[in-house]
Amino acid sequence: MKIKQVLQLLPFTAILAIAVAISCTDHDIPDPDKLCERSDGTPRFFPCEFEIVKAEFAKGLTINDIFATITPQNPDVVLPMQFAWYRFSQNLNTIDVTFKIKLHVKRIANASVDASSGYILDKPTGKPATIASFYSTAIFPSLHPQVPIELQSLPFGQTAVVISDAAYHITVEYLPPLDTPVYTNFTGNVLYAFHNIETSKILIAAPHNYSLGVDASEAHIVINPTLIQ
Repeated sequence: MKIKQVLQLLPFTAILAIAVAISCTDHDIPDPDKLCERSDGTPRFFPCEFEIVKAEFAKGLTINDIFATITPQNPDVVLPMQFAWYRFSQNLNTIDVTFKIKLHVKRIANASVDASSGYILDKPTGKPATIASFYSTAIFPSLHPQVPIELQSLPFGQTAVVISDAAYHITVEYLPPLDTPVYTNFTGNVLYAFHNIETSKILIAAPHNYSLGVDASEAHIVINPTLIQ
């Protein structure tokens, strides 16, 4: 039952690699105000610049071989570990896996403030049920790694594809009588949030005092994965 230590190993820089590609213009532009409610249901002070239309999971490093798709309205996804591009196990009770993910990001409003400081993709780790409420703005940008994203040049109404990683640390339990492995206990990338750095700084400061990262972000998506062998 022992798992091979490494299925495929790439340099660490590849884990944080990001690619952005602009797709053709989509003339069906949502109303940013309708997509910009805060967690408590009140309107966001600035219109959201982006909408995450969908997120796609790729098989291994074959970016265009998609095996699963989620949307903000349907965050549940089954992730077979055989499709991870990276897999590592120190012992029988833990597994670390990393998948490639493609985030389709549409610009639905222009920046409300100067965007000269750029944009970041923030990927706080945690559990799907609690990540949004635990994603605090107490330290911004956060101490965990963020990735700079080139979204300033994305025109209104167009969509960019942002390629990133989805990594999970899994605790393996074995059920009697056959020691069947189950993978229900995990933590990892279950939230992706795009920030205009200057906008987020304004919203975090007085008089707005936004305390949640999802409220300060221009767009976010929560993922509710089920990991299987």
